[in-house]
Amino acid sequence: MSIISGCPSNAKIAKEMYEDEMIDRNAVQKVILFSHFTNPLFVISMVKYHPYLVLFAHYFSNIIIGFSVRKKYISEKRQHPLSYQKKPFGEILTTSINNAMTTLLFILGTIVTFYIITSIINHPIASLFIEISQGLNYLNSLSLSIKAQTILSGVLLSFGGWCIHFQVYGILSNLKIKYLPYLLARIAQALLTAVIILLFIPK
Repeated sequence: MSIISGCPSNAKIAKEMYEDEMIDRNAVQKVILFSHFTNPLFVISMVKYHPYLVLFAHYFSNIIIGFSVRKKYISEKRQHPLSYQKKPFGEILTTSINNAMTTLLFILGTIVTFYIITSIINHPIASLFIEISQGLNYLNSLSLSIKAQTILSGVLLSFGGWCIHFQVYGILSNLKIKYLPYLLARIAQALLTAVIILLFIPK
């Protein structure tokens, strides 16, 4: 789902699965390491050069991370299998809307907060990795070579920006998930994305 909807939907879905006792805390820790995706329409519309190559590198780097962590954070016990509970349609709809609105308000508030921070800092280099949209807009305005701009776009998308990091951390805060592995995974994904782009970018 995060491939389609982007981050922080990976954290939101993993948290809901944990609350429904479908997965344990170790599984949540593992899943968020390799489910950091950016909405494909956002990538195609915001990346100036070779957007499909950047999208491929962004996704493939996640796959590599997924294989590398497959034996880490082993689940402690078998969780309850997926079951369908009979609830009134109105109750299901109301709960879904309330959960969605709470998450959307949190995300919107985070974006506004980090936008204000970038405005206060007023330094283009510092704001590059704070919020993705602003970072890509600034990157597109620079007079860089096509190769350099493509690589930096991929690195920025794979790292995610501190705004997204804060959103993921905020959603999973009550689960006491370790943040350092997630940060290291994003750094690794950014480096892998840069290498993949270097290998496949047209000469």
